[in-house]
Amino acid sequence: MNKRVALAVLCTIILASGAIAQPPLTLAELYPKDARSMGMGGSFRSLASGYQAFFGNPAGFSGPATLTFADLSAWGYFRPNPSTIQDLAAIAQGDLASADAKARLGDIIAKNGLGAGSSFGLGWSGKGFGLGLNFVSDSLATGTDYDDALTLVRNQANAIVGIALPLELGPFAFNLGIDVRAFYRLDSGSAWPFAALADAFIDGSGFNSRIGSLPLSGGFGLAVDSGAILALGPFSAGVMIRDYGYEFSMGDTTVGDLADTLELPPGGDSSYRLVPHYAVGMGLSFKTSKAVGLSFSVESDDPRKFAELAQSDFGASLETLHSGVQIELLKIVALRGGYNQGLLSFGLGLDLALIEIDAAIFSEPLADLSGSPSRSGLAIQAALRF
Repeated sequence: MNKRVALAVLCTIILASGAIAQPPLTLAELYPKDARSMGMGGSFRSLASGYQAFFGNPAGFSGPATLTFADLSAWGYFRPNPSTIQDLAAIAQGDLASADAKARLGDIIAKNGLGAGSSFGLGWSGKGFGLGLNFVSDSLATGTDYDDALTLVRNQANAIVGIALPLELGPFAFNLGIDVRAFYRLDSGSAWPFAALADAFIDGSGFNSRIGSLPLSGGFGLAVDSGAILALGPFSAGVMIRDYGYEFSMGDTTVGDLADTLELPPGGDSSYRLVPHYAVGMGLSFKTSKAVGLSFSVESDDPRKFAELAQSDFGASLETLHSGVQIELLKIVALRGGYNQGLLSFGLGLDLALIEIDAAIFSEPLADLSGSPSRSGLAIQAALRF
């Protein structure tokens, strides 16, 4: 198949994926809060490359070959200050009276939310091809106090195969990519009552019986992601369309039944369709010397909202963007800073040949039951790549 025919087939698939788009249902997208991207304000998806292309723009599969044997990320939703850390440690160790522990948990949730997440994956990305497996889990309790707090739990396993076509358009390098993603989604069937679970943990009794009755919903699905990246020298621009999915069903079970039978629900009577996600971004990357490299990126994950707001209030439109900067020293140390829709983030990375280690303190805007305008957290990441 020559390049023109391949491009025509690819464009047909992308247009077909757009034709099947339906009104979004209740499932929100699930991707890792990895330290590398969160340290730069979350501005990675439209210009993703390497392993990050599995969660971002599949046009990034056209980049240099990267084999990731293991990529492990973990993050926590809490304000990373000494008082919060001391309170959480005291609660975990049982050093506080029951009433005091509940009061402090309620205060932490009301001000920030409380939760954690993790992801693990491996795969090949580069030379026009991507093949990967990954798993993402996220849980978060939100509310105005201890008693009304609710916990949402989301899990998703993905198997991705994708291609990218590099094209030369005069002085421009143009990369077009698409992937197909089979996934299994397992979520809390409804919001779990935080107080009931925390009471059992703090009081030291009844935890297994309480968690065993909690509802879960699970099912298999298929999604299509597509995107393009245009580059000219140190400048690049990208557009990404993710989560065009076909209708799939989810069946119901409980935590107890799942633990007893070890059988995941294959589907059920409830039908779902993924919520399509769009992003556009621009980047600039260059070296000031042999020892120092700089990169900048800015991204909008709601281009229509940004364009409409920019016409009436340009300053406010900037608050909707994700932007970040990275300073690389000797190709070993990376210093990162970001602006996540008006909120600051900071990160640090070490590239030790085959092993990469990253950490970040981040903030993000809220859209949940908490009365706080933002949520903070801490993320760490370790990877083995070739």
